[in-house]
Amino acid sequence: MKAAVMHTAGQPPRFAEFPDPIPGEDELLVDVRAASLKRLDKTLASGAHYASQRELPFVCGIDGVGVLVDGSRVFFGGARPPYGTMAERSVAPRAWCFAVPQGVDDATAAALPNPALSAWLPLTWRAQLALGETVLILGATGVAGKLAVQIARHLGAGRVVAAGRNQQILESLHDLGADATIPLDQPDPELAEAYIRAAEPKGYDVILDYLWGRPTEVLLGALTRHSLTAEPARICLVQIGDVAGPTIALPAATLRSAGVEIYGSGGGSIPRTAIRDAFPQVMALAADGKLQIDTEQVALADIESAWQRQDLHGRRIVIMP
Repeated sequence: MKAAVMHTAGQPPRFAEFPDPIPGEDELLVDVRAASLKRLDKTLASGAHYASQRELPFVCGIDGVGVLVDGSRVFFGGARPPYGTMAERSVAPRAWCFAVPQGVDDATAAALPNPALSAWLPLTWRAQLALGETVLILGATGVAGKLAVQIARHLGAGRVVAAGRNQQILESLHDLGADATIPLDQPDPELAEAYIRAAEPKGYDVILDYLWGRPTEVLLGALTRHSLTAEPARICLVQIGDVAGPTIALPAATLRSAGVEIYGSGGGSIPRTAIRDAFPQVMALAADGKLQIDTEQVALADIESAWQRQDLHGRRIVIMP
């Protein structure tokens, strides 16, 4: 079969032949129709991720959409190494195959779940968002951040504040449900003031952080209170991505004075039951046209050039075998 094969860590995969997978016990053979290309796919393939595959060669891709032997269409993940989803065929554990509803095309079905669940699960399972609360999204102009704006509004947030760098996308987020926007490309003092102004009148209840690094450091500094008599508040910051940097300097005073609680949300911290419960809800919203995601379809044969693309501007590349 043809596949996106990684031969050298740190280099783009090549369109090449790879042995057909043979399903094992409790595995299903999948004829792949679409697989999204995400930052996580690249990080895993580079060897830099804690869950990276170490033995070469292997097929890239952690999830996708395909058809089973019985004709049912599924979103699937968890392919057994050295197999991946950017291929004509793959294998998947039966437990990691989810039915895709009619009304959701292959490209959308492949692109939507990962970024949508990256917002849905932190809001519902981790932060337990309550009706009327204020949500700040750091990194709102990316694919996941744009979905986070929509999902926070759908789940009943009273106020949604979107922070990002791409000014053109930032301006469009009001149409997706943002009440206020914050450009991140400004000096630290001005950015801190922007965080404070946008939090009015009640302050932030939940923060979804796709960035980490400097934007988060400035935010935590802005949240630090300097009065011992300030009204206590709980702020739940959920750390999801580290596009702006893998580490931050965290002043102890922020944790003591601002009521900030920091949690992580990723594949190693979310139970499978929560994912299985969330998936059909997210896909039902997509089928009803209530979640929007911009995609660009690219042939599997063009994987090497697609892998190196930087000009996406809030779109998700979807590899089509």
